[in-house]
Amino acid sequence: MGLTKAGLNVAIIEKESSVGGGCTHWGTIPSKALRHAVSRIIEFNSNPLFCGNNTSLHSTFSNILGHAKTVIDKQTRLRQGFYDRNECTLLYGTARFVDTHSLEVTKSDGTIDTYTADKFVIATGSRPYRPADVDFNHPRIYDSDSILSLEHDPRHIIIYGAGVIGCEYASIFRGLDVKTDLINTRERLLAFLDNEMSDSLSYHFWNSGMMIRNDETYAKIEGTEDGVIIHLNSGKKMRADCLLYANGRTGNTDALNLDAVGLVADSRGQLKVDTNYQTDIDHVYAVGDVIGYPSLASAAYDQGRFVLKPSLKVKPKVS
Repeated sequence: MGLTKAGLNVAIIEKESSVGGGCTHWGTIPSKALRHAVSRIIEFNSNPLFCGNNTSLHSTFSNILGHAKTVIDKQTRLRQGFYDRNECTLLYGTARFVDTHSLEVTKSDGTIDTYTADKFVIATGSRPYRPADVDFNHPRIYDSDSILSLEHDPRHIIIYGAGVIGCEYASIFRGLDVKTDLINTRERLLAFLDNEMSDSLSYHFWNSGMMIRNDETYAKIEGTEDGVIIHLNSGKKMRADCLLYANGRTGNTDALNLDAVGLVADSRGQLKVDTNYQTDIDHVYAVGDVIGYPSLASAAYDQGRFVLKPSLKVKPKVS
């Protein structure tokens, strides 16, 4: 939007059927909507004005998903309005580089168009990391994207990975009275926090009835007919109705044909950038989850604004 307002010709290529990206459809917006709904239920049930009358609210994950979907729809319409009002060109399809200044866009009907530009911004985001030895096609094994399609109501869930996403979903499920086991591959929860904050989070999780297993890794994840069994390298075995694998993310760069532009992603599909979010190729920038930490929508907005300044050196074009 900033570049369009400055008079440049700008096109946004979007592979999904609607705008918003991972933040709107699978990340921040749905998880916060779910967490907000659960928080209100907990607040109601903790209020002596209500709980003293033997009145309590109960809901299931599948029920509150409907609330999250309405929030997602509103946010999608809001973002679409931003593009429309600023007359940003939206191209729906999947892009791949052809050479240093050209790329192909494959549309849903199979047609392919080629576009050229002076500069590119790679903002393709990330997806949940899926190790090859975990069967994510099993109906009881989920990642942080597919969990939003959960249709059954588990009584017991195992969450593997205690990062921000794992902890957030652990609090959501436990708030819905689902027995929750949180497996942390590190020694303490959210180690980037001050120790006092990490210890406080652990205490509140434990006090809510959550089981936390620190410094554990899996040897095998086995899907069964009605649940899942996780075999830990410590020798322990745990069984639950379903498992949420939330241990890491992968940058969406594998389909971009980066070789054509001279870029190489790391083992997690992420791109290296400098302080101006410029890659090793002068006219190619990268922002958002595709560059890794901190992987926050608010940070991505600021990164986009940083990219705006050097990009304005390109002379505006008249279409």
